[in-house]
Amino acid sequence: MLKESESNNMQSTTHSHPPTLKIFFGTEMWERYGFYVVQTLLALYLALHFNWDDKRVYALVSSFTAITYLSPVVGGYIADHLLGQKRSIIAGAVILFISYIAIACSTTDTFLTASLAGVALGTGLLKPNISSLLGNEYPIGSSKRESGFTIFYMGITTGIILGTTIPSYLQEYFSWSVAFASASFGLVIAIIIFSFGIYHFSIKDYHPYKFQLKKIIYASLLMILLWITTYYILNFPKISDTAFITVVILSLAYLLYCVRFEHKIQAKKTMVILILCIISVTFWAFYFQMFLSLTLFIARVVEPNFLGIKFAPPYYVGIQSIGMIFFGLLITTRHKKKVNKNQYEIMTGNKFIFAMILMSISYALITISCYLGPSYSLLSPLYIIPSYLIISLAELLLSPVGLSAITTLASPKKVSTMMGIFLVSLGIGGFLSGKLAKLTAMPIGKFSTSHLKMHYASSFLNLFYILLCTTIICIVLNLIIKWLMSKPKTIIKKSY
Repeated sequence: MLKESESNNMQSTTHSHPPTLKIFFGTEMWERYGFYVVQTLLALYLALHFNWDDKRVYALVSSFTAITYLSPVVGGYIADHLLGQKRSIIAGAVILFISYIAIACSTTDTFLTASLAGVALGTGLLKPNISSLLGNEYPIGSSKRESGFTIFYMGITTGIILGTTIPSYLQEYFSWSVAFASASFGLVIAIIIFSFGIYHFSIKDYHPYKFQLKKIIYASLLMILLWITTYYILNFPKISDTAFITVVILSLAYLLYCVRFEHKIQAKKTMVILILCIISVTFWAFYFQMFLSLTLFIARVVEPNFLGIKFAPPYYVGIQSIGMIFFGLLITTRHKKKVNKNQYEIMTGNKFIFAMILMSISYALITISCYLGPSYSLLSPLYIIPSYLIISLAELLLSPVGLSAITTLASPKKVSTMMGIFLVSLGIGGFLSGKLAKLTAMPIGKFSTSHLKMHYASSFLNLFYILLCTTIICIVLNLIIKWLMSKPKTIIKKSY
């Protein structure tokens, strides 16, 4: 429960956004800048600098992506039970700062993977807890909550735009090391902004923090264990399958455990969280192709210049992010009506399904683009950009909506853990994206443009068919959400 001293501040946000929104906006913006420096350059770095083949690149990048979204489970647990949200965020930011410097100095595969393991650890501590603290600033039932998360997500998007454009320029005119080092600069700004917010706005954890040495030691041991586990998964891909299956089983077991021992209303909300996570997994499995198969596809088959400037593959992610800001501004102006809780959860499920449909349309356009123009010529960026803009709208309908939903669906005592589990769905999606990307992998050797275009046309068509089937399954799952949310009305009528 919220403390009485906080109630006045919470009441003031019923009809407006809390002043701390700009703190969370700025902190997450610069954290995302640093992360996307690595995320968008990593596949190209491995392929061009280390000369890895496609399958090896996809294995490492997908495992890294997955772990950065699985680690929030540990980060959420540490925040809820050991350190509190604020201290977990600061610890994560410091670890990220050190890890980005280490990546910039990496000269061997082993040192690089050790640094990437640090990024996964720091992200796990920071990412779920920023979202949790933002949710704590809004009263239950606030009509501003979802639009607040959309504004927050636009902060994330701003960081992504910077993280996908500036580093590419730095890499081209300076070096890979300078590009990766710029990520640490973003973390310095994030630490300053969040520290200012803690003292100026008196940002509160969900529960008061009490210093206990044994909790700090336990948290430190969990962090070390997470780093070691991540390091071995990145260096030994064969064990990654077992590791990720284990994470899925543990997350599912935890959710089902909660359902069994929670009261009926909360149990149904937890079931909705489970279904939303399943839909989320399928969405992100295709979304993360932007950093895997689509990155190498653009580097090989799409013209490298656009409007007279050099247009590197990471720039397309920047275009996608610009689309999110544009669509985000439109969406935030529409969040006017206040709806009851059951209607809100049903609307959330509908938005998830619409996101899947838009993703399917995007892949259809990408597949069709491979057949456009002469077979021997590179594709125009104009063929690819619309697909990325459609993905931007799809992401806005799923990710910020999902983050907002978790803060209302989860029990207050488990909100950070549940936020971490929701982010696990991104991790599992990231892991599956590597499996899907292998369907597009090119064998070692040099191939003509026409051969590459036909290969990718066939590969993306297969991905589209898979996406279409999963979308149909998600529609069925959404019907279950509607059934769960409509059930209380029936019970009330009978008891009356």
